Amino acid sequence: MKTKTFFLTLLLMTTSFILGAQSLEGTWKSLESSGRNSPEGYTTLKHITSTHFIWTMSDKDGNIISGAGGTYTLKDGIYTETILYTLPGMQNWKGKNAVYEVKIEGKRMSISGYLEFDQNQKVKNSENWERVE
Repeated sequence: MKTKTFFLTLLLMTTSFILGAQSLEGTWKSLESSGRNSPEGYTTLKHITSTHFIWTMSDKDGNIISGAGGTYTLKDGIYTETILYTLPGMQNWKGKNAVYEVKIEGKRMSISGYLEFDQNQKVKNSENWERVE
């Protein structure tokens, strides 16, 4: 009986972990940001896979004008991005981390935390996103 209970508990924990990760994965459209909102008519998207993220800002004509990407971890509701790739204008953030508390409710995701420029400089930021179907 103990073995069955152990395996059932393990199965529930694994399923919970997988469902939590899947809920973060997908394409998200920026609704607002305390850091920098998209100009009128521009679109900011964040694409999250099981291991990587990338965000892009596109102008009214669909040209990508800014963006960055890299890897991330999600542990105990803390979403940490490591920026590995950037477009021009974002190079200063390459190699930096963004550490956020993440909350997902339905099709909405909110993140709140900071971008860590260096040990002494952390830039507070909060963002709201909507899942793109």
